[in-house]
Amino acid sequence: MNKADTSKFLWCAGIEDTFIADPFPATGKTLDEYELTGHYGQWKEDFDRVQNLGVDGLRWGMPWYRVNPEKNKWDWTWTDETIPYLAEEKGITVILDLMHYGTPRWLEHAFVDPDYPAYVEEYTARVIERYGKWLTMATPFNEPHTACEFAGSRGQWPPYGTGWDGYVRVLRGIVYGGLRQTKLLQEAGILCVEVECSGGAVAAEPRYEEQALLERTVQSMYFDFLTGDMEALEPIRPFLLDHGMTQKDLDFFSANGRPIDIMGINYYPQFSFQELYTGEGGGMERRNHQEWTEDLRRIVERRYEKYRCPMIITETSIRDDQDMKLRWLRESADLAVQLNREGLPLIGYTWFPVIDMYDWEYRINPGPKENFKARFGFWDHERNANACVPLYRDIISAYKERENGK
Repeated sequence: MNKADTSKFLWCAGIEDTFIADPFPATGKTLDEYELTGHYGQWKEDFDRVQNLGVDGLRWGMPWYRVNPEKNKWDWTWTDETIPYLAEEKGITVILDLMHYGTPRWLEHAFVDPDYPAYVEEYTARVIERYGKWLTMATPFNEPHTACEFAGSRGQWPPYGTGWDGYVRVLRGIVYGGLRQTKLLQEAGILCVEVECSGGAVAAEPRYEEQALLERTVQSMYFDFLTGDMEALEPIRPFLLDHGMTQKDLDFFSANGRPIDIMGINYYPQFSFQELYTGEGGGMERRNHQEWTEDLRRIVERRYEKYRCPMIITETSIRDDQDMKLRWLRESADLAVQLNREGLPLIGYTWFPVIDMYDWEYRINPGPKENFKARFGFWDHERNANACVPLYRDIISAYKERENGK
């Protein structure tokens, strides 16, 4: 198998793996990206496509709700084929997403269920027991902030919470679970790639500075909870306590923090930063704030300054605009290599996803999936390749030729 070597720069790809198994009440739809994109049936061909890019690793997720369809019942049929094929036959490092948002339907209250930490710990232990020999890197939970938004404050994912109270309740469960997952993985010798959003809000007017600061803080505070750095969270401690966190929770997190093996940075230039301004109606509105690669550089530098750990770009891409996609692929990949050569421990780059996905709006809105195509990838939904395939292949090949020529 292909062991991860973090002393070398890792070129990676990703396949979108959001799994929301609960039907949305208004539409009856679920959101399983593997099902929507046909990956369950085309996984072998998809892995072959990824290998032909020349990548070192693949961010790829396990659908917890399918391998654990009922309490105390496990079905590893599909993953018993996919993981060994990817790791052994393809020789690709599996960066396994254990949690890409969704929980099994039998876990009635999802992240706020008092038994969620124990169940996600059991799931993680089962995965390590069965597939540990093929795993060198894993993500305990992809983007806690996004889960807190959609499940806790927007009311779109189970347990359908709303407002900051819902956000903090979901966060509390995810942190307790994430600490248990991280401990298990680290004790098994599997590097934890702790992945979170990168971005937030920028205030166009002084009146929105406080709101912008809060939004930027919550996008990265999972790392502080994970490491037990309550001092970093002191400025928002009253906010947390007002919305459902307890002092007992904070004391527990402080005493049980885990080190970050590798920090994953998810950054999308079209979406990651929003500018807050006053609209024509007099209320606060949002618009995209984009400074291209300068924003990405700033995020990497600030994250390293604060956390002092290895980092990897775990998600980045451009939606729909093909010319912009090609430009971003070239320039963001160049920046990643440049930052690495400048001495920052940025150890890899991931285009995510390489196969077009379906917008999450599909689940909560009427209409067929064809109305919700989201074109982020190198291959479309029918697996037709675009110009990013040869470009990424050339970028990776040229880099490795230079490195081997040293």
